[in-house]
Amino acid sequence: MTENMLDITNLTIWVAKKDAPKKMLIHDIQMTVPKGEIVGIVGESGSGKSITMKSLMHILPENVETANAGFLFNNRPVGPQERIPAAMIFQDPMTALNPLRTIGYHLVEVIRRSEKMSKKEAEQLAAAELAKVGITMPEKRLRQYPHELSGGMRQRVMIAMALLAKPELLIADEPTTALDVTIQAQILSLIRRLQREEQLTVILVTHDFGVVAGMCQSIKVMYQGRIVEEGTTEEIFYDPRHDYTKNLLKAIPTGEKGKRLYSLGSSSSDSTESDAVYTFQQVSPTHRYLVKQEG
Repeated sequence: MTENMLDITNLTIWVAKKDAPKKMLIHDIQMTVPKGEIVGIVGESGSGKSITMKSLMHILPENVETANAGFLFNNRPVGPQERIPAAMIFQDPMTALNPLRTIGYHLVEVIRRSEKMSKKEAEQLAAAELAKVGITMPEKRLRQYPHELSGGMRQRVMIAMALLAKPELLIADEPTTALDVTIQAQILSLIRRLQREEQLTVILVTHDFGVVAGMCQSIKVMYQGRIVEEGTTEEIFYDPRHDYTKNLLKAIPTGEKGKRLYSLGSSSSDSTESDAVYTFQQVSPTHRYLVKQEG
């Protein structure tokens, strides 16, 4: 039986806007993340992927609140504000890094937050971590500012920062969005290698099915604040059941000359209704999809 790193039950998230009723963003999500795997969470922008992950890290905006959630981390109950040994890589390193601080400052701050050591020792550890993620001349990079590095190097710095926090769970939120195709492949290969070497559990958040195809053992598809289908990568790609999953797969560019791209906007994906009752239809022990209960 597969052991889970993370179990989430009944996670609901609301946003409260001034002079307006609360709006539900995430609807009663239940999710498991197997230990030692790379799990993909796929969906369009606005489907709720990132805000679900930010709720795990307790970095939601002040006007956003969660309710009814139960968390288990390594089979241990987690309190409402308790920090779990997880780290997050954000999709835009240029906004995640302080442009007025050197790369060394960012890394040393992470190290000294959890370990007692001199600044010099922390800088040596930071340089070693930069080398591990494939950054050349790491001592020089420590003295540079974010704008002096390329997009791919900045993303490697973000990965180094995350690893310095010594996580058991690594959340990569659209880690290749702002990068060109060649650098995307390098960053994904780096995450895969580090996952094996550090024995990490990884959640890869993306809107791109092409990214998860070669990276993930299992996939969860999100739509309008709900997980609408989940299964192994093979089950999702070769036996999709929910209409939204099917339409996402149709939207993957095939590269065929003269063939028009499939538009999700013109598709017949079932929209979910906030007041409707949904249940999962089980296809196999690892594969299920959301259906609306009749009556």
